[in-house]
Amino acid sequence: MSEKILEVRDLKVQFRTDSGWVTAVNGVNFDVLKGKTLGIVGESGSGKSVSALSVMRLIPNPPGEITGGTIKFNGQNLLDLPLDDMRTIRGNKIAMIFQEPMTSLNPVYTVGNQIEEVFKLHQPNLNAKQRHEKAIEMLKLVGIPSPEKRVLEYPHQLSGGMRQRVMIAIALCCEPDVLIADEPTTALDVTIQAQILELMKKLQDELGMGIIMITHDLGVVAETCDDVAVMYCGQIVEQADVKTLFEKPRHPYTKGLMESIPSFDSTLEGEKERLATIEGMVPPLTKLPVGCNFQDRCEFVTEECRKVDAELKPIEENHTVRCFHPISY
Repeated sequence: MSEKILEVRDLKVQFRTDSGWVTAVNGVNFDVLKGKTLGIVGESGSGKSVSALSVMRLIPNPPGEITGGTIKFNGQNLLDLPLDDMRTIRGNKIAMIFQEPMTSLNPVYTVGNQIEEVFKLHQPNLNAKQRHEKAIEMLKLVGIPSPEKRVLEYPHQLSGGMRQRVMIAIALCCEPDVLIADEPTTALDVTIQAQILELMKKLQDELGMGIIMITHDLGVVAETCDDVAVMYCGQIVEQADVKTLFEKPRHPYTKGLMESIPSFDSTLEGEKERLATIEGMVPPLTKLPVGCNFQDRCEFVTEECRKVDAELKPIEENHTVRCFHPISY
């Protein structure tokens, strides 16, 4: 059994809006293990990124606020730490690759300046020359060609794939114990996607870090993750190891997601099949129904589902589902 590095329990995050308080994350639990990857999947607005930002304590306040739960890193609750102590952990022990590298990188500083800034903050004993050499080293580590040249370039001079590699380099500067990757392959073409995912896996094997992979791409999940948490309307509705989840999804929402993946066999046979869809729309967080949040889109809904929300309960070893009527096989 791998060592548990990060333990999130009953996490609750709310935002103040014109319509009152909205709960974006409601009672989320997950663990991150050393050398393993946890995938968090779900539609846009399901609470994936908010959960990750909560771990980093980067929820903007106002309007957001972590109103409940614990986030334990190596046994220490991060929510109890003073901000100065949290800053020493953020980027050092827990690092994050943000969604869009073009907006995350500062356009007026060279790539080298931005990597060196991390060393300046977390390794103040290094002098300017050592920081510059380490920046080149990091670019080399993430597979950027001619790192001595690239270190002097600005973000707009790099391709999307290279910018994403720079973001990974910045995140890995201090060899973190936990890396949070928020949609790390969004807007990249398929070949670059594969290279980025392969790079992350290689670095994980070398450094032994735990990874939280946030994505809506089930192909990425199948390729990279050991365990998966499926989120819907701020809650985890199903959690299992990746093999079990793909072979036997038990929540109707997870099953719908799996069925919406294009079939490779039908493409080969030249058939034109319509992709399966999940009927209806995700309810707005300001108007969540009483009972199960998925009730209006579920074919198995009963009166019980409309009155009470099911709890996340184990149905097999290492497999939990939030549903009164889990799918049987």
